Amino acid sequence: MSREPEGTDDLREQAERELQTQPPVTLPSVPNDPEQLLRELQQERQELQVHQIELRLQNDELVRTNAELEEARQEYQELFDHAPVGYLTLDGAGSVQRVNLTLCRMLGVERARLLNRRFSAFLDPASVSTFTLFLRRVMEHSGPRTAELWLVSAAGTRFAAQIEGEAVQRPGERGPHARLTVTDITPQRQAQDEVLRLNASLEERVKQRTQRVLELNGELETFVYAVTHDLQTPLRHIRSFIGLLVGQYQPLGAEQERYAQHVEHSVDRMEQQLGTLLTFFRTGQGRLRFQEVKLDSVMQEVRRDFAADLEGRDVQLTVDALPTVHGNSLALQLVFANLLGNALKFTRGRAPARISVFARENEREFILGVRDNGVGFNMRQKDRLFAVFQRLHRQGEFEGSGVGLALVRRVVHRHGGRTWAEGKVGEGATFWVSLPRTPQREDLA
Repeated sequence: MSREPEGTDDLREQAERELQTQPPVTLPSVPNDPEQLLRELQQERQELQVHQIELRLQNDELVRTNAELEEARQEYQELFDHAPVGYLTLDGAGSVQRVNLTLCRMLGVERARLLNRRFSAFLDPASVSTFTLFLRRVMEHSGPRTAELWLVSAAGTRFAAQIEGEAVQRPGERGPHARLTVTDITPQRQAQDEVLRLNASLEERVKQRTQRVLELNGELETFVYAVTHDLQTPLRHIRSFIGLLVGQYQPLGAEQERYAQHVEHSVDRMEQQLGTLLTFFRTGQGRLRFQEVKLDSVMQEVRRDFAADLEGRDVQLTVDALPTVHGNSLALQLVFANLLGNALKFTRGRAPARISVFARENEREFILGVRDNGVGFNMRQKDRLFAVFQRLHRQGEFEGSGVGLALVRRVVHRHGGRTWAEGKVGEGATFWVSLPRTPQREDLA
């Protein structure tokens, strides 16, 4: 004997009650002709059979649809349970209404033990107030909210989590629910903490090395001043004794005269190098107070200082309009004085000597150039140009201490700029200086 499905009696009673509420069905009149009655019965039977087939087909369609829905539900459930992040739904009181297996694994708790339990039970005490405020904002405001919290698993493991939540209102429910996503960000937090630790360590190391550099600078300053001071006395003695010897043994022979001149020349050069070394050191150590500087005014001062050097020479000096920069006026005068003096020196013998000072600019910096038609230089030796005491020409050809361009580079670097040069032997050279458009801080000592 077959067993009726559960709920069949209830459905039958419901159908009978609904039938009683409907008006009575008026039956059609029965025909007197038996043959006609038979035809109508056969027609009704056929209609019932067609209707039965339609019901069977509809039932098959419902079965197939239910199977597809069940398959989709199972797929959705698998995606929900095994997502790479935790999902859960909380009611207004913060109790778990739904949760996936990923979050269960994070917390080390079975799903049945999580349902209807307050999620705050798995929060680190330091994060409880943050989560309470976060949940309130999710419930009271539209749109997603984000917070970073510390969670504690059932085994006592503490891990960092990023929680994203948004309120949802389901049909038939009184209040909204909070739909949350939980992402374990412990590796990111550990990496962030490590970066902060390394930064703190690096800052401490930089502080220590800066202090050491300051100490070494102090020692170097004492050494330079001591050397330049202490060497002045023996150099004066040498000059004095040479003068006495020359006066005592007059007249000197040609060879003795040449020796005496060599000694005096060496003393002069030694004194000059000591002076330029001290100037180079002071340029790097002193404080530079920065302000707006009109380079046109700077060049006027420099040209005034070189007026005597221009007399008696055929020099075509052109200066284009120069920009206003942020820097130290006296230091920039030193830069242009050395560049212009360098051009005048190495164009000696050119008729006419052509020297031009010009400016360019881009989005980041002003670029200043000093071009001449002098003796030029070999580009393979360009790295030596701005080094201290490095010379590309013999002392007998062109005077100088080999410090001028080094001073230029040091001053420009302290302004946050760059220096470089281009040249060709016998065809002149161009020395370039760039200064940033963005103001640098005033004290670069």
